[in-house]
Amino acid sequence: MRLSKLDRILSAERDLQPLVAKARDLGALSGLVQRFLSADLASQARVVNFREGEMVLAAAHSAAAAKLRLLTPSLCRFLSNQRWQVSSVVVRVQPNASRSAAAAPQKTAQLSTPTIDTLRQLYEGMSASPARDALGRLLARRGRLQREKVP
Repeated sequence: MRLSKLDRILSAERDLQPLVAKARDLGALSGLVQRFLSADLASQARVVNFREGEMVLAAAHSAAAAKLRLLTPSLCRFLSNQRWQVSSVVVRVQPNASRSAAAAPQKTAQLSTPTIDTLRQLYEGMSASPARDALGRLLARRGRLQREKVP
């Protein structure tokens, strides 16, 4: 296996040897865990530490953490068969915004004609306020209010 330039630089520095070894171990362990888990669950979990036989996994949410906890005995056996001495697995919930999908910029809803008519009557009966302005913009987007009337 050919080392990248950064790996060669880090490996040459004697003081960084423990850090480089730990990073390699975590990378190898992460690859095995990703291989063991289903694709959906693997995207919701990551290895964050391994020390003295204890592996720590971070789950993106509580449902993923519950599934991981159920798989802990099987995962320990799998890693043992791969020559890793993992005696326990700790699962922690740690949401990670960078892994989650971006939310929709604006939600849409289908409003019935009677609902829009009721909202228009409400708009016309309201005094000037930020709520009235927001309702006016909603009705204008739906084509139920002339744009000139919207502040």
